[in-house]
Amino acid sequence: MKIELPTEFSDSYLIFQKYPRFIVSSAAYGPALWGLRDRLNRKKGKLFTGNPDDIVIPIREIQKSVQGQFEISKRNLLSEQKLKEWLGDTYERDTKNAVKFVGSLATRPDPQCRFIFLISDSALAPLELTRDCLLRILTYHQVMPTYIDLLLVYGADEEDRELRYNAFRTRTTFINADPGNIIPDLNRSGRQHEICYNLKAVSPKEPTQNQLVKRRWRIRQAAVYHRLDLGTGSALWIIADPKEAVKKLIGEILPEGNVPSGFQFNTFQQSFRSSLDTHLALAQWASDEWRWHLQSLEATIDNLTRPALMFDDTNPLQPRIRPRAITRVQEYEEKVNEAVMVMESNIKILESLLSSYTALVEDPDFPSAEVSGCRKALKKFSARLSEFIYDLETQAERGRALSKIAKDRKDIVLQQAQMHNAARQERLADSMWEFAERGQKEAIAMRTITIITLLYLPPTFVSTFFSTDVIKYQDDGTDKVYFSLAALNSFLYVTIPLWAITLLVVIIYYKWESWRREQRPRSLLSHDRDVDEIWGKHFSSGAEPGDRTMSRSFIQHLLGKPPKSVS
Repeated sequence: MKIELPTEFSDSYLIFQKYPRFIVSSAAYGPALWGLRDRLNRKKGKLFTGNPDDIVIPIREIQKSVQGQFEISKRNLLSEQKLKEWLGDTYERDTKNAVKFVGSLATRPDPQCRFIFLISDSALAPLELTRDCLLRILTYHQVMPTYIDLLLVYGADEEDRELRYNAFRTRTTFINADPGNIIPDLNRSGRQHEICYNLKAVSPKEPTQNQLVKRRWRIRQAAVYHRLDLGTGSALWIIADPKEAVKKLIGEILPEGNVPSGFQFNTFQQSFRSSLDTHLALAQWASDEWRWHLQSLEATIDNLTRPALMFDDTNPLQPRIRPRAITRVQEYEEKVNEAVMVMESNIKILESLLSSYTALVEDPDFPSAEVSGCRKALKKFSARLSEFIYDLETQAERGRALSKIAKDRKDIVLQQAQMHNAARQERLADSMWEFAERGQKEAIAMRTITIITLLYLPPTFVSTFFSTDVIKYQDDGTDKVYFSLAALNSFLYVTIPLWAITLLVVIIYYKWESWRREQRPRSLLSHDRDVDEIWGKHFSSGAEPGDRTMSRSFIQHLLGKPPKSVS
C-alpha cells in the first residue's frame, strides 16, 4: 500500500547517502553533524565490507498476524536490493522514461518491534554490510546521529584501544515533534525516547594449540540503539554485534513463532515493560562472565609468581625464577586493570540507563494515563538492574585487589630475579679470580722452565754435536782434531727432517689443544638447565654445529651463567 510521507522525510531519505547531514532533526545537532560525517567517511574503508556478496543483515520482527496475535519472524537480508524491498521502498527509475521515477518510498508500516543486527567476525573486521546499506537503514529510521561514534569502534587497527571508549546518549521528544517524524501510516507518532550506548562483555574462547593463555578470554562490545515511540508503543533496536553474541541472546529470548508471555505489545505499558526487559537481558550479558575471567587471571598470576613466594636459598632444588616471569606478570596485571576499567564503564552505562528511564517517567509531559503502570515496571527494572550493578562493583573491587596483589608479587619476583643475578655475578667473579690466579701461577712456572731451558739448551746442543763423528779429537798425544764432511752431511740429512717433523707435530698439537680448550667450557653448557630449556624452546635441532655452539654460548652470556671448572 502507498503511504503518505511528510516532505521533510522524503527529502531526507532520497539523499540517504549524505546521512547524517540532512536528517529531519538536523537543527537539534547543528555543526556536529559535519564532524560525524567526516569521521564516518574517514573510516569507511575499514568499517564496511567492499564486497556486495558479503552482505548479511539479520532481522527479527514482532508484528500482528492475520489472527490478531503477535508473532516473531526473522530473516537475513543478503543485498541492498533485498534491504530496500524489506523496507517497502519501491521507488525506482521508470524503465520507459529515464527522467521519471515510479513507486513509493514506503509501502509497509513499521512492525511493533524490530531488531536489526550489524554483525562482523570480530571488532577488527568490517561490518558485513556496505556503507549505503547502513546509511539507508539509519536514514529510513531517522536514527540519532551520535550512534555513528559508537559504530566507529569496529574495523579498528587494535581492538584493545577501543575498549577504553564508552558513551551513553539520549534524546526525548514529548511535544513539538519534528513534522518529518510524524508519520502515522508508518506507526510513528514523532514523540519518542531515543538512547544509544555501548556495553562490553567477556566471553571464554578456546585456544588453539599455539595460542597464548591470555587469549582464552576475549572482551567484546556491543553498540546499542533503541527508540521507543511514546505514542504508538513501537520499538526499534539496532545492535552492532561482533560474533553475533547479542543476536544469539535475543534469539533465545524471542524465538521464532509466538511471542513469549513476558513480551507483549498490546498496550503502551506492555511495550515499555518489554523494552526494559530487553535492556535487562543486555545488562545480564554484560555482567555474567567477569567472575570467571578474574578467577582465570588469579590462577595465572599465582602460577607465575609461586616460585618467588617459595624461594629458599638453602634448597638447591627450589623452583627457578625465570626473567620472563616479570614481563608475564606485568602483562596480566594490565589485563586485570583492563577488566576493571571495562566493568567500571559498564557500571556507569547501566546507572545512566536507569537515570534516563527514571527521568522519562517522571517528566511532566509523560502520558499521565501510563505513569502508574510504567512506574511499577520501572521499579522492578531498577531492582534487577541494581543487582547487575552490584555484581559488577563487587567484581571490580575484586579486580582492584588482584591488581594490587599482582603488583606486589611482581616486585617480589623482581627482587628474587635481582638476587639471582647478583648470585650469578658473584659466582662469575669468583670463577674469574680462580682463573686469574691459576693463570698467574702457570705463568710463573712457565717463566722458570723457560729460563732453565735457555741456560741448558746451548751446552746440550754443543755436547751433542761434539759427540758425533763430524769433529773428533784424537787421544794420541798429538791433540789433533779431525773433521768429517761425510759425517756432517749424514748428521744434517737426519737432523733436518726430524726437526721439520717435530715442528709439524708441535703445530698440530698446539692447534688441537687450542680447539680442545675452546670446546671444554662449551661442553659444560649441556649440563645447565636454564640453557637447555631456552635452547630446546627457541632453536631447532637441525642447526649447524658451529651455530649451535655459538648460540648456546650467547644464551649462557645472557643468563649470566659462570664458567664451570672441570675436574
